[in-house]
Amino acid sequence: MAISVLSQASALNPGSDLWIVPDLEKSQWAAKLDWHLNFQICKSSRHVSKQLPAFLNDVLVETELDKKPLRTSGPLMIASSELLPNKWVVIVPWNDNLAAWTSEIFEIWKNLKEPSLRVFLPPGQNAGNLPAEWQSNNNFQDFTVVLD
Repeated sequence: MAISVLSQASALNPGSDLWIVPDLEKSQWAAKLDWHLNFQICKSSRHVSKQLPAFLNDVLVETELDKKPLRTSGPLMIASSELLPNKWVVIVPWNDNLAAWTSEIFEIWKNLKEPSLRVFLPPGQNAGNLPAEWQSNNNFQDFTVVLD
């Protein structure tokens, strides 16, 4: 099968286990999905991670243990099988670089053992741009695309 483009009316229909969406600031689809996901996307954008206490930092320095950096940005994965007709929604921040964004999508898809895929494209992108970038990573082209 090849890449198929879904209309806005059928974008939320069943058919793919993994949905990839740009972040809230860049995509109208993220806002629509956020409502269905009980505003988990919006809540996560306001979340502030706790910092290590100064005492614990001192202990790590004294004992010469490696301090692992905390990941503060990146994709957000939401288990959505109870709320939408899929298994996961992943919010991948859009930075106006389709090649980097597609590469990040590919890594997520690969790490999840290549589930069926639906990509909600960022604004200004057309369905013809994604396959060219995707083929630089893999020749698999059995997924659906939704335009913004």
